[in-house]
Amino acid sequence: MVKQIDTLRSSVVAILQQNHSALSEKVVNKKYEREPHLWEKYGEAGKVHSLRDVGYHFQFLTEALAMNNTIIFADYVAWVKKLFKGLNLPEVSMQCALECIDEVLKEKLSTEQYPIVSPIIEAGFAALNSPLPSISFIDRNAPQGELANAYNQALLDGDRHAAQKLILDAVEQGVAVKDIYLNVFQKSQYEIGNLWLENKINVAKEHFCTAATQHIMSQLYPYIFSTQRNGHSFLAANIGGELHEIGIRMVADFFEMEGWDTFYFGSNTPIDSIIESANEYKVNLIGLSITLPTHISLLKDAVEKIRKGTSPSTKIIIGGFALNREGIPINQFKADGYAPNATLAVTLGNQLIRS
Repeated sequence: MVKQIDTLRSSVVAILQQNHSALSEKVVNKKYEREPHLWEKYGEAGKVHSLRDVGYHFQFLTEALAMNNTIIFADYVAWVKKLFKGLNLPEVSMQCALECIDEVLKEKLSTEQYPIVSPIIEAGFAALNSPLPSISFIDRNAPQGELANAYNQALLDGDRHAAQKLILDAVEQGVAVKDIYLNVFQKSQYEIGNLWLENKINVAKEHFCTAATQHIMSQLYPYIFSTQRNGHSFLAANIGGELHEIGIRMVADFFEMEGWDTFYFGSNTPIDSIIESANEYKVNLIGLSITLPTHISLLKDAVEKIRKGTSPSTKIIIGGFALNREGIPINQFKADGYAPNATLAVTLGNQLIRS
């Protein structure tokens, strides 16, 4: 029975992947037919944007189906709900899209196939009808909370030099670089991302803040690279088309501060290059990260390929924002371990090397 369901699931995933564009177009046409007064005012450009958005809906739906995990799609729908609210799009926009996706898939899939995808769509409806929580990632009462708040405000004001001075002064006054990373940089990045999602800042400001933080991180390298070497090596990379690289860079820097020799490859690294470099440099540990849930299946495939292409003694750990969610079964990736943050990644790496 389980094998039969898995076969059905694979067949539906294949249908969604092979008919992605045609299905998206059918959904958009249904939306325009159902609520023409909502959409016609946006003109042809609005239809182009609708096709793009529905394409994203299908990407996350397909990933949730491939991984047999409704949370992937539910979290995405909640994210879209918040995004659309910030953009002042009609409240019924996502509701209408989900209803049309449901109708199109009922028409496209067989009576045996549709029940495979139905629970994922239902999870999307449930997320859409749940209240949006009010979120702030910076707590001024937390460790380095006041510094994080001042740093974040300097970035939002466009004053990179003031932001850098706050950080360098704090380090000179004895604040540990690791605490700066976790309690200031990470909190600020989460807050900036949330402000963009709520349409309180534009994408240009979001990019400025991220680039400024990357530059300021580089100013701390004299402190980071001063640690005595321990003879171990760590390769850090993002998987898939990931462009969110600050998280994995922080992890690499934490390993560097612990005396490891690090090879930081950053975003969008091909798997073959990871395997080739891991063998060339004889690295002890590989760290793989993903931020977007649509890359979960890619991560699973990457671990399997790297495992086959590298030495049996090379360990693999995984992490990233997409995995830091209850309900994502980590053991499915068959890595040597998972760490939700940089501190625990180093702890796990040291344990794996000792064992």
